[in-house]
Amino acid sequence: MEKEMMKDSINEFFNVVNKLKENGLFTSDKFLGDIGERICESLYSLQLCESGRQSGHDGVCNEGFKYQIKFHNSSKRTNIALGNPDKYDFVLVVIGPESKMKNFIGNKLAIYKFSSDHVKNSFKNASGYSCGSKGIADEPNKKFQL
Repeated sequence: MEKEMMKDSINEFFNVVNKLKENGLFTSDKFLGDIGERICESLYSLQLCESGRQSGHDGVCNEGFKYQIKFHNSSKRTNIALGNPDKYDFVLVVIGPESKMKNFIGNKLAIYKFSSDHVKNSFKNASGYSCGSKGIADEPNKKFQL
């Protein structure tokens, strides 16, 4: 990519980011995480935590359950860390259209919902808790495909 085109593309990107921040979609500089949180906020009627640095969970539902939200859209990595299941009741894993973890066809999003007990029993490994593409492919808990 030539230097001028790269500069223009980067400027365009940040102009769009600023507009999305003004419209409330992004609340931080972790864009994909913010997108995942906003999608899950809407679909699961969550109240997102005010602090983007809340320890262990990202939102709470009306019943008081704590939700952790993870977004994966890497075309290179095949796993995602699921955080500490002792600090949440459910984790929502949003799989993006570019994710190497996706097991569906098309340019869509899928959301998997796992209880903290399921995470503890199915996704424990030496470095904590994580799920790979094989783990996602074997899971029936996909609730939404957008």
